[in-house]
Amino acid sequence: MDIDLLLSRVPSYQRFLTVDELFDHARSVSQAHPEMARYEVVGTSTRGDAIPMLTIGNGPRHVMVFACPHPNEPVGAMLVSFLSEELIVNEALREGRTWHLLPCVDPDGTRLNEGWFKGPFNIRNYARHYYRPRPQDQVEWTFPIEYKTFVWNDPTPETRALMNAIQIAKPDVMYSLHNAGFGGVYYYISEPLPSLYPTLHRIPTERGLPMSLGEPEMPWAVEFHPAVYRVPKATDSYDYYEKYAEGDPAWYITGGASSFEFAERVSSPFCLVTEAPYFKSPKIGNTSRIDERRGEVLLQGIERARSILGTLERLLTETKGEMTEGAIFLNAVTVFVESELKSLPSQEKWVKEAPGMDEPATVAQKADALWVSGFYRMLLGGMLQRAFKAQLAATGGGRSGSAVRRACDELEACIDEWAKDIETNLQYEVVPIRDLVQVQYGALLGVLDALDGRCQGV
Repeated sequence: MDIDLLLSRVPSYQRFLTVDELFDHARSVSQAHPEMARYEVVGTSTRGDAIPMLTIGNGPRHVMVFACPHPNEPVGAMLVSFLSEELIVNEALREGRTWHLLPCVDPDGTRLNEGWFKGPFNIRNYARHYYRPRPQDQVEWTFPIEYKTFVWNDPTPETRALMNAIQIAKPDVMYSLHNAGFGGVYYYISEPLPSLYPTLHRIPTERGLPMSLGEPEMPWAVEFHPAVYRVPKATDSYDYYEKYAEGDPAWYITGGASSFEFAERVSSPFCLVTEAPYFKSPKIGNTSRIDERRGEVLLQGIERARSILGTLERLLTETKGEMTEGAIFLNAVTVFVESELKSLPSQEKWVKEAPGMDEPATVAQKADALWVSGFYRMLLGGMLQRAFKAQLAATGGGRSGSAVRRACDELEACIDEWAKDIETNLQYEVVPIRDLVQVQYGALLGVLDALDGRCQGV
């Protein structure tokens, strides 16, 4: 497979497609090519939006690709849109395969992010229009599970739609399309596949994207190769909290199992997740040592997180009596702040007990601990600001002395301060959308190539 030739066919995108555009495009492909493409509705969203799946080809190996399991991550939707046309004209990709493409599995949440889809692409505009559901409302993490004291059986309508799609497709390969906000490129795969790793590193590196070589996204991540981790499970987080947290580990988990854990029970596919960022910095991939210990740097990051989360917690408390609008944003921020504050003591215990904490930290580890993590907490501030502005809009701007008006003004200053800290210390650049789609597409092509090679004994 000539991966580079296939990647060259990805067009240059200047913006992200809206939900309506994604669904209209999938429908038009099926109408134009009924002999090889089938459009079907696999479920509906919480607000009643039909969730479609486009099936192309009729080979014995089934590949399932679904976009927007997190609605602030639309890069995968662009890949699905591209694939829906590429598969029509590329017989080699169809040969021996049936493709199942879901353009957007969370249309309600994705619509709430469309304010930044046309740019300008910077961390401030992204935060201003950002939305991410509460963990218990996320498609990716609300599949049924029973594990020790942890029981979850409350899938969202969107999750039930994806469950239905997985049961229809019975995939041999499943690609849950995510992307990071800030940082470097990293991957999750369901099992070791050493022949794949050079491709996973080469494609982003050739496009000037750093690999994420600092701290992993979660402390329980299992590394197969630098920036390549085992697909995380809810059971992994349970085991982590069982070791490092006080009380029942289930108390720390908000939500259920992942799509991978469900698919494991249906068809045991090879699973892939690619995390490619909108914003990059050279520090993300810099493994040079600094004159600070890794544990010290991580504890600094925990204190910074406690400070930002504490500010958001206080503003939530101070405005509670006045807030009647923006509930979808307010509820999400409340849960994220509560759950993150609750987990900080376990992180401190992990830092104090885990091996390797006395080693010199790297530039990348410090960047992750202080500023990349700060970026994600800033996004919670942006969501809370959306709630405050919804309240002020509903009340004609609010009284000058109201708690919401004071909180809105204070939060605006805080977001500006947090953004300046990131801009000063990371000096970030915006990654072109085409590069992001190529990185996601290249990982998928690499997996298919490596699996074909393994089947042939190469």
